[in-house]
Amino acid sequence: MIEFEHIKKLSRPSPSKIVLLVIDGVGGLPHPKTGKTELESARKSNLDKVAQESLCGLIDPVSPGITPGSTPA
Repeated sequence: MIEFEHIKKLSRPSPSKIVLLVIDGVGGLPHPKTGKTELESARKSNLDKVAQESLCGLIDPVSPGITPGSTPA
């Protein structure tokens, strides 16, 4: 885990705010009975609200097709 003091040194003052939301562990496979993944079955009204009021996008933090899993973290 990165120490907060290190994060403070990396940050820069800005009039805008950025929130990077990383949702780990939702890439599940469809359930055999429902045909839906955990994320598709979940109630996610808060995530829907954040998405509606935000600019959303996707990035490739490592390289296209390579996912940075949380296992090494």
